[in-house]
Amino acid sequence: MAILNLTKPGLVAALSALACFPAAAGEDPKFLPFFGPNLEASRYFPGNEEFAWVGWIGASVDIVEKGKWAAYFDPNVETILGHRVHSFEAVQANYSLEVGVRRDVRRGRVTTFYHHVSRHIQDRDKFELVDWNFLGAATDGPWPENWHRRGGYFASFAFATLSSTVDYDWEGRAAVDIDAVTRGNKAFFVLADVRVVGADPSPAFPRGSFADFRGEAGFRRFQGSSQLALFLAYEHRNDALVSEALVSDRVLVGFRLRSQRRAGPAILPLP
Repeated sequence: MAILNLTKPGLVAALSALACFPAAAGEDPKFLPFFGPNLEASRYFPGNEEFAWVGWIGASVDIVEKGKWAAYFDPNVETILGHRVHSFEAVQANYSLEVGVRRDVRRGRVTTFYHHVSRHIQDRDKFELVDWNFLGAATDGPWPENWHRRGGYFASFAFATLSSTVDYDWEGRAAVDIDAVTRGNKAFFVLADVRVVGADPSPAFPRGSFADFRGEAGFRRFQGSSQLALFLAYEHRNDALVSEALVSDRVLVGFRLRSQRRAGPAILPLP
């Protein structure tokens, strides 16, 4: 419930702002014009008792749309599995809630968002808060039509309005996703995702600012407003543990099911 309470102000602000937007002539507001599930699962290489598998599940929900404007809500959870006791055991979970307002600009979009992340060690009492909120802006869109390539770009920048334990100050992110070889509704694709975080050292996290990176290649199939992808990825990830600093460099092999109204990079919403 604490997670929901933290995001209520952001949701109220998004919906209030939408009510002030000018409507397109003759258009009425559309409620829940789109919602769809997102799912990903992959195996870590090398794996250990703390990091063996990672699963990610969530949804993309457009709450209300009016002309070129829309308010959205994206809830997601990432669960990292190990094998400390059982063969498949949830070790940690990272919850993410994001609300915001988007506006179509030509073929792309600009977005103002409020993003909350709360991290938990599974099956243990939580004595120390590890969470943060970001308020920022983003832009995304597809590649030019004459490229004849699916995928797109994404860029965002946000300031921390709350940061517990990890001491984050700001976050910048950029991602690109493009079909390298296309045949009908099938393609071989490549993806790159860079996240830079301004952070202050703390006793549990004696590092300063850092950068995360994910590079990915694979096969995907498009069907209407969804895509199914099989991928091989390399991930460099800071603060991989919940309660202390750890830099993780691993290969991932997995699949992704993603719902989408518009073409854009299939980035993960969680750090």
